[in-house]
Amino acid sequence: MADHRRHRGEDGQAIAELVIVAPVLLLVIVLMVALGRVDSAQGDVTSAARAAVQAAAVQADPADARAQATQAAQHTLAGAGLTCPSAQITVDTSAFTPGGSVAVTVTCVTSLADVSVPGMPGAKTLTATAVAPIDPYRGMS
Repeated sequence: MADHRRHRGEDGQAIAELVIVAPVLLLVIVLMVALGRVDSAQGDVTSAARAAVQAAAVQADPADARAQATQAAQHTLAGAGLTCPSAQITVDTSAFTPGGSVAVTVTCVTSLADVSVPGMPGAKTLTATAVAPIDPYRGMS
């Protein structure tokens, strides 16, 4: 028959190991959640820049391009549920001519306070830029 008696101190050793390992595992889990949130938020900012540049590239003039790009970026950020209280949307229409291009840069400072761990910042600045060509045959009928 097998001996199922426990040796004195084995229970205490298992508890001590759990007390040491549990906080480390918890820290790893929180860090993974925080990094996942940052990656997801960066994807949302990139999507906003792409949507904005697509909206701008089909407009007739630079003023309309800036207005539509700003609206598209704000709509995309709001739809993603990204907490970005003061998004900065910069539309570069300096080459807004047939065959030229338009560029949109979206900058967002998002809060990580709900998943912050010691040593991690409470906010992260995310930036994305998208460029689209302007149809070279625009205006030709």
